[in-house]
Amino acid sequence: MKKLTKQFSTVIFAGMCVMGISGCEDSGGDSHDFGTNDPNVIVAIGDSITAQEGGNTTTYPAILASITGKTVINEGSGGARTSDGVGKIQSVLNDYKPGYVLILYGANDVICSTGIDNAAANLRSIIVTAKNNKTVPVIGTLTPMYYEHEIFDGGTHALNTLIRQIASEEGCAVADLESAFGDNTSYFKDDGLHPNDTGLSVIAEAFAGAL
Repeated sequence: MKKLTKQFSTVIFAGMCVMGISGCEDSGGDSHDFGTNDPNVIVAIGDSITAQEGGNTTTYPAILASITGKTVINEGSGGARTSDGVGKIQSVLNDYKPGYVLILYGANDVICSTGIDNAAANLRSIIVTAKNNKTVPVIGTLTPMYYEHEIFDGGTHALNTLIRQIASEEGCAVADLESAFGDNTSYFKDDGLHPNDTGLSVIAEAFAGAL
């Protein structure tokens, strides 16, 4: 167990642990053409790590809203897989017209052994749909898995490699949660899968740095 001071230090600098794609046409900012989308609206899509998880007092989208001062809409859903994201993305874009969409899927694909290549293809589809809508996509790598879920951690690493590759090819910014979390198990609940409130702050800081 690392010392408490080191834990808080990691939270402070988590925003630095992001991978920006240089020369990215969809990196946002004043030069990006948002069309009819609102650059002050962000929608976060994903599984239970995005949605309200039992026992947590907050969510990472709520923390991100306080960091950025933007409207951050939480469209996370417990148990969701990348295929659910494919089915959801267009309605989210139509309903909210967000300037940015944050993508955090894949953990349940790994746990349910649906195939990382299939998961990666789904994530690419979500990114492309957002880009075609003139919404800036930001994708997160998956957080590590420990304890009872440690058996799936190898799949997590493998999918993260594909996520970084797809993001580079599609010109999409990455919030590198895998790097931000490192090997710090104190960011997790006892199941080793769901982040606690401190871990959610790390996620929010990483996405804030990638926006």
